[in-house]
Amino acid sequence: MRRQLLAGIIVLLLLGWVGPRAEGEQEKSPLELTGERLLYHATTEEVVAEKGKVEYEDVLVEADLIKIFLNTSILEAEGNVHFEREEEGYTADWLRYNWEEEQWQFRSLRSDLTGPSIVGKIFFKGARGEGEEEMTEVEEAFLTSCDLEDPHYHVEAEKIVIYPGEKIILHGLSYHDFGVKLFSIPYYVVFLNRKEQLPFIPVFGHSSSAGYYLNLFYNYYIDDSSYGTVYLDWWQKQGWGLGIRHYLDQEDQTGEVYLYYRDTGTGSPSLKGSLEYYREWDDSTSLDFNLDYSDKMGEKDETYSGWLSLYREEEKWWSRLNLDYDFDAGDREDQLTANLRYHYDFGDSLVGDLTLRYYQLSDWGNFFDQDLTYLFSLKKSSSDYTYYLRYEGHEDLEGDEYTADRPREVLMIPEIEVRGPTEQIGDSDFSYQTNLLLGRYREEETGVEESRLRFTIDTKGEYSISDQLSLEPRLSFQQDFYGNGFARYVWSGSLRLEEEFSDSFSLAASYQRAGYDGATPFRFDYTTRKTDYLGLSLNFEESPWEVSLSGNYDFERDRAGEAVLRVDYQPDDDNQVSLRGGYNFSQKKWSGLVFEISWELSPEWKIDLDGRYDLEGGELDDLIVGLTRDLHCREVSLFYNQSRETFWLEYGIKAFPSEKFTLGGD
Repeated sequence: MRRQLLAGIIVLLLLGWVGPRAEGEQEKSPLELTGERLLYHATTEEVVAEKGKVEYEDVLVEADLIKIFLNTSILEAEGNVHFEREEEGYTADWLRYNWEEEQWQFRSLRSDLTGPSIVGKIFFKGARGEGEEEMTEVEEAFLTSCDLEDPHYHVEAEKIVIYPGEKIILHGLSYHDFGVKLFSIPYYVVFLNRKEQLPFIPVFGHSSSAGYYLNLFYNYYIDDSSYGTVYLDWWQKQGWGLGIRHYLDQEDQTGEVYLYYRDTGTGSPSLKGSLEYYREWDDSTSLDFNLDYSDKMGEKDETYSGWLSLYREEEKWWSRLNLDYDFDAGDREDQLTANLRYHYDFGDSLVGDLTLRYYQLSDWGNFFDQDLTYLFSLKKSSSDYTYYLRYEGHEDLEGDEYTADRPREVLMIPEIEVRGPTEQIGDSDFSYQTNLLLGRYREEETGVEESRLRFTIDTKGEYSISDQLSLEPRLSFQQDFYGNGFARYVWSGSLRLEEEFSDSFSLAASYQRAGYDGATPFRFDYTTRKTDYLGLSLNFEESPWEVSLSGNYDFERDRAGEAVLRVDYQPDDDNQVSLRGGYNFSQKKWSGLVFEISWELSPEWKIDLDGRYDLEGGELDDLIVGLTRDLHCREVSLFYNQSRETFWLEYGIKAFPSEKFTLGGD
């Protein structure tokens, strides 16, 4: 009892002290230590815990034996060590952790990683490891996505560098499968935060259009933030190509440069390139830039397409400048668009926006067009209503009436809007919202300038007729009055009735109707056409079956649409059959039967069939057949494409479905 009480006192002392703190330094969380048996050596300020557990801020350490040296801020653990920190998690035989410097060292460590491009997990282990802040380095690493004790394939690397949640950089790696080392490459990156990956497996194949072909690459490495790939491609019938893609990946800036030269041997060589760049100078300012380039050498048809976005934000305002430029030497045309938006918060729920848009179009030898559009708006919010004031203007800077001005502007000079709240109708499940617009508009295309008052009300809701029968009506009504005496109204409504006969069987009917009456002096106001439309669907869903039959009738055009039958059968995740076909009453003919079949022939073999069967002609169209052999963590597939009359073979690792070794095909 006395020993347990003493251990408890030691724990209380530890909870309040994790080392000296400089004046002004932010106070850190206490170090929490628990264990089956605790010992404290006062002379060396050392604490020993058997079957111990340490929690410190976002760090967790568990081990058979933990030693804490308070005078050096170092923790040592051995025996079934488990270490967690933010997105990282490792097991090891031995760990040393300095909680003040945020540094750690491992021996015989193991862990796993995943990301958007990875199906499942990548398991890895290493002889030694050390890390700090956002990076962990592992030596003599072994990686695989195979979860067997003796994995089918694996990758050995001299060293891997892990940036949690971002990427893994492998140095001096070799790929092993089928009991042998297949190839070695000096460097590779596995991205954990995006779907794209660097090329990994060279491609060799044959197709009817290209003949034999070979796609080679070399992944190079400058440092952890600068790396890329060099491509060398050869096609027997289509010439050769040489390219490079370089990545810049730093904390405050990222970028990608791509350049590719192609010589088909039968025409002019081509050159394509692109540049992407993003930078954050500070928490308030950022730059985003993109440029694409293409050219057929000697034919003077270069094209450039690029945009730039500059953003700045302060306490009460933010501003964004967007530039967009296109150049086409072949069409002898270039255009520039610049948009500047400035947003200011005046306080008390009042905000303002100023938008400037500059547009320049040059059709060489024909015309030169410059336009400036400006829009000023104020928005005031209250608990019930939202108020808007907008004023828009347009200046034709080159001075002519109209050449190629675009877009053709509809100007607000000015416009006032009052938007009401969504109000519930009594105790029902129905609600409505009203909107009032008053403004004067100038339509530059027609030269019409007139005032308009618009009132809009939208209603929606749901009504349960019974436990199985529900009704969902929607209605929108819009009334316009114009200064010249014109007036019109526009309305649209829909009803959806759904009857659930059982948990599996239901019938749904939807009816839509819209129309208008009256006249408007503006061309841009004609946005609604009369509709009168009925749709029906019958649905059955009970695992493993899903069956639906749908059809429609257009009363406005007095004709029936296509009746579509869809059948899905999925007894489990690995087997599925989907059939879809229909009959067109207007054309009095059957449409094609589209089928998608994925079925296990055995635990190791699977077949996929996609295509279309012509019910009128009795022929198969666009058939694609795939036969797949499951190799646990890998798979090999043989495909046939009917329309291209070609076969191809694919080998891939399930964890990286986008990375395939392909032989054959087009």
